[in-house]
Amino acid sequence: MARIVDWETFFASAAGCTVAAWERGAYARFVSQKLGARALQIGLAKLDPLEKSPIAHRIALTEEVEAIADEDLRVQVLGDPWALPFENECCDIVALPHGFDLHPEKIDAVLAEVTRVLAPNGIFVTTFFNSLGSWKLREKLFGASHVLPEHSAVLSMTAVKGAIARTGCLRLEGGNFGVYAIDHSARSRTTPSPRLPSWIDKSGDRWWPTLSNVVLLSARKTVAGMTLVGKVTFAKNKTAANAQTAVQNRKQTTTANSTEQHIA
Repeated sequence: MARIVDWETFFASAAGCTVAAWERGAYARFVSQKLGARALQIGLAKLDPLEKSPIAHRIALTEEVEAIADEDLRVQVLGDPWALPFENECCDIVALPHGFDLHPEKIDAVLAEVTRVLAPNGIFVTTFFNSLGSWKLREKLFGASHVLPEHSAVLSMTAVKGAIARTGCLRLEGGNFGVYAIDHSARSRTTPSPRLPSWIDKSGDRWWPTLSNVVLLSARKTVAGMTLVGKVTFAKNKTAANAQTAVQNRKQTTTANSTEQHIA
């Protein structure tokens, strides 16, 4: 396989099309149920993790202008992932496709901005290449030709989970492992593919999921405080009546004590 030199070339290859097809389906399962006012994608506008989101106001923040289709609902904004040009708690969904692969040295800074702009109970979804995946292991152990794009960090799931835990307010809720082999039919696929059809992908998902080439993790922003669940009826009249009865009893007790003292 020819050496892949950049991300654009990677996503034009069979391996990149396989990754894109799997991620469309994987992101759809996590963002399709979340309602809200605004959804934000950070980086890599050539992928659309918000495609199945019910939120109409979608923003794609990129470091440089990227070509997107005219019918695309996303509004493109230029900025840095570690210095987001948005106000606090304004986004209900934040998607980060391969942001950690692109900027591994700024994981904590990016997550600090994610938690700042994410609204309480909002969800954060990210994908990244797995350091234990077969593509990276073949390259390390056997000197095989590169499949992954150059300058991609390829992190371990433990490292990413640790960085998410360090935020203090993001709680991991789930995730998916995927892409164990190259699906050469993915070039022509137009619909999301949460599970690739090959036997190795079906077997990998069952027997060795941690060796997948791509990992998706989802977390929810939690804040300290009380949350009311369901209908709550406060017995205001009953509480007031009890207080009035207590005051009346106290007055009667005080009067009786005063009378006894006077008679004595």
